[in-house]
Amino acid sequence: MPSVSSENRPYIPIGFIGPDTIISNLAFAIYDCEPWIFGLVSSRMHMVWIRTVCGNLETRLRYSSGLGYNTFPFPDISIERKNQISSLVFDIITDREQYCEKSLGDIYSNLPESLRILHGYLDDLIDSCYQNEKFISDMDRIKTLFNLYESKAKLT
Repeated sequence: MPSVSSENRPYIPIGFIGPDTIISNLAFAIYDCEPWIFGLVSSRMHMVWIRTVCGNLETRLRYSSGLGYNTFPFPDISIERKNQISSLVFDIITDREQYCEKSLGDIYSNLPESLRILHGYLDDLIDSCYQNEKFISDMDRIKTLFNLYESKAKLT
């Protein structure tokens, strides 16, 4: 996951890498990551959180594992739900292979329609982990996230 990404992208472009890849200080990695986590951090819900709690470098989004990833409130979900998210992740990865001549940054700067649709399905699925009704706006998402964050903080 890049530490800085364009503010004009709907999602931060992330991917899977092999164990022989060396990661510089310009990116973050989640080791031994289950595929559904990819879906979680690739969601609109996570983007809303990142845009709210993380900083910027000039106008670009600056991802922070401490502020963004480690504090991201997410409800407990079933294995079945994790499998549904993972299935969409594999669909997204497969669809991205159609554009292998482009970088992930280029793909996500001008999101192809097929990927936009798949990410929309993923967003709906992640949103449904928080509540049954559709969210009206990103402001509703952030209110839900902060309420969950506060309730989890009270438990610790």
